[in-house]
Amino acid sequence: MSAAIATRAQAPLSAIMRQAFKGLRRSAMIVEGPTEALPATVRSQKADWGRIFRARAGVAAVYFPFMGTFLSWPFVAQYLVDGRMGRW
Repeated sequence: MSAAIATRAQAPLSAIMRQAFKGLRRSAMIVEGPTEALPATVRSQKADWGRIFRARAGVAAVYFPFMGTFLSWPFVAQYLVDGRMGRW
């Protein structure tokens, strides 16, 4: 088979593959999001430290007591069953 015939035989397949790769690239761009840089004329916003602190304090108020209770179960279990295993 000559090179010209081989090229013509592959042309429809390569067009289909190009379309498939274009679709994959488009879907990857949608997932990735915008990649263009922000304009330099826009000033950056100041941080709202009060809101950030309140949010973190609210999470800490729930997280640390819960984790303290959860992680102290071996000590509670030792106190409850110490010397009384099998005597119930």
